[in-house]
Amino acid sequence: MKATLSRQGDEHQRLQRTILQVTLLGAAVLTGAWLLYALRKILLLLAFTVFFCYLSAPLIELVERPRQVGRWRWRAPHLLAIVIAYAVLLGAIILILDLILPSLSEQISLLAAKAPDYVPRLDQYVSQLSSWPARYHLPPSWKQAITDGLNASLAGGLDWLRLGIVKIVGLTFYLPWLVLIPILGFFLLKDGQALNRQFLASLPEGDLRRRAANFLRDMSRTLAAYIRAQLLACLIVGTIVTVGLWLLGAPYSLVLGVVAGLLEFIPLFGPLVVAVVASLMASFESWRLALLVLIFLASLRLVEDYFIYPRLISREIELHPLVVILAVLCGAELGGVVGIFLSVPVAALLVLSWRHWRESNQFGS
Repeated sequence: MKATLSRQGDEHQRLQRTILQVTLLGAAVLTGAWLLYALRKILLLLAFTVFFCYLSAPLIELVERPRQVGRWRWRAPHLLAIVIAYAVLLGAIILILDLILPSLSEQISLLAAKAPDYVPRLDQYVSQLSSWPARYHLPPSWKQAITDGLNASLAGGLDWLRLGIVKIVGLTFYLPWLVLIPILGFFLLKDGQALNRQFLASLPEGDLRRRAANFLRDMSRTLAAYIRAQLLACLIVGTIVTVGLWLLGAPYSLVLGVVAGLLEFIPLFGPLVVAVVASLMASFESWRLALLVLIFLASLRLVEDYFIYPRLISREIELHPLVVILAVLCGAELGGVVGIFLSVPVAALLVLSWRHWRESNQFGS
């Protein structure tokens, strides 16, 4: 009897411990999720800083490379290499701006001057769309349903455009980041290797430290490869859009090309905005030009989204093209524009983590 009661008491205690552990684990997960949401802007700032560091790292490594000066072998100190890399990047940005700003400002000024003439054309488009159902011999209920649908779509489009303008204006909040990111990046570049060594030194010697070092090395390579691929995609799209619109005779080709290159960092959403705006601007010249612009951008989007970009990313960070597309869709659903921006690198890191975890289990078994 006493043995039975003792066993029951032990089972009751184990059940209580299990419930307590599950409760604490759930609380920890919820707290972590809340912290991630509350600090999402800081985390985004850190993400941009990390991207900037990986963008600057190849140039720093080039400057640090040992050089033979006569009979002496000289290597630039790490701090001096960072300063030189920053100076080169700043000079490159100034040179690029000097090359494109005159034409860009000219097209922007022209767009601002013609903007008042575009407003009546937009109103005319809205009136034409609203009158389409009346041209066809449809049942009255169908006409009313189509008219209501068009009006709702137009209202939704205007609301979407208004919301987009508000969000663009709200981006001025992030202008100080243009100064914060290089500053934070400087300290991270200067002390990153030391922090990495300190972290590894805090782990027990042996297999755990070796696996952590391998994981950090592969993670660094993955992020560096993604940033190179993404920048290359932005450069390709921006150049093709600029040249293609110019060859078609579309207005504001440089402005739209620059916008297309910048918005390429935001898959799906960015190209859609470019296609809508470019086709609309071309329609003010002629509907034939608008159709050609739409066909050109749609063809470019198909080739870029389903052939060039997924294969470029998958080749660099070992992701299947289907995983890339699904990651973008999931990022849009979970985090909006920010989620889209971070979806591919997060997916790459998750795949990398899974591969290391699987390899460590196989090694341990």
